[in-house]
Amino acid sequence: MNAAFVLTAALLIAGLVLSRRVRGPGRAVRWGWWLMAFGAAGLGLAGAFPADSNENLHLLGAVLVFGCGNAGLLVAGCAREGTLPARLRPATAALGLLGLAGSVLFLVQQGMGLGVGGMERVAVFPLPVWACYAGCSLYLSSRLSRA
Repeated sequence: MNAAFVLTAALLIAGLVLSRRVRGPGRAVRWGWWLMAFGAAGLGLAGAFPADSNENLHLLGAVLVFGCGNAGLLVAGCAREGTLPARLRPATAALGLLGLAGSVLFLVQQGMGLGVGGMERVAVFPLPVWACYAGCSLYLSSRLSRA
C-alpha cells in the first residue's frame, strides 16, 4: 500500500506538470495546481514513511494531503470560465468539500459508520479520484476535437 501511495503521488505530480498547458490561466488555477502538487507530495511522503517507522514525517505528509490537496481542489473549483477546473467545477468542488469534511471528521475521530480508518480514506482519496476524472475528461475532449 505504501508503494502504491508513492507511485500515485509521482503520477499525480507528473499529471499536474504535464497538464500545465491545458489548465488555463488565472490565479485560482495556479494556486489550486500548487496546492494539489503539495497534497500529492504529502501522499508520497506518507507512503514513504509509514506511521510505524517515522510518525513525524508520516504526519507531515498527512497534513499536506488533507489540507493542501483538498484545499487545492476547492481553490481550483473557483477558477474562471474557460479553464479546465471550471469545466469540471461540480466534481472539483464536491471532491474538495468531501475531502475537507473527511479530514475534519478523521481529526476529531468520528468514523460516521465507516470507521476512523475509512474516514481517513475519505480525506485522502478525493485528489487521486479527481485526477482520474480530469485525465479522462482531457482524453475524451482531445479525441472529440480530432474527430
